[in-house]
Amino acid sequence: MKKLSIIFLLILCSCSGNDKKKESVEQASSKKTALKKEKQNPPAKKTTKTTIPSTYTFNTIGTSGNFGYQIFDASGKLVINQPNIPAIQGNKGFSSEKDASTVAEFVIQKIDQGLFPPTLTVAELDSLNIVH
Repeated sequence: MKKLSIIFLLILCSCSGNDKKKESVEQASSKKTALKKEKQNPPAKKTTKTTIPSTYTFNTIGTSGNFGYQIFDASGKLVINQPNIPAIQGNKGFSSEKDASTVAEFVIQKIDQGLFPPTLTVAELDSLNIVH
C-alpha cells in the first residue's frame, strides 16, 4: 500500500509539473507575441517641431482667377516675380489667391533650405493640391 501511495504521489506531482511547464510556455509565447506587435507598431516618438522664421516675405498679385506671387528678401528687395503657375506650360495664373500663397510659402521653404533658384515640379504642385 505504501508503494501504491508513493506511486500515486509521484504521478500527481508529475502532472502538476506539466501544468507549470504549460503556463511558462504560454507566458513565453504571449511575451513573444507582444514583442512582435511592438516591433510592428513601435510606440510613437514625441517630436517637437521647431520652425525658424524666414527672412523672406511674399505678396500675392493678380486678379480673380489669375493670381501670382512675389517674394522679397529681408531688405524688401524683389527676389522672385512669379505671375504664372511655375512648372506648367503657358501663362496661366493660379485660380485662387490661396493657391498662390501656398506655393509662395513652399518656395520660401526651398530658399531657406539653400535651393536657389527654387525650381518646382508638376509633382510638387500636385502634392500641394494645386489645380493647374
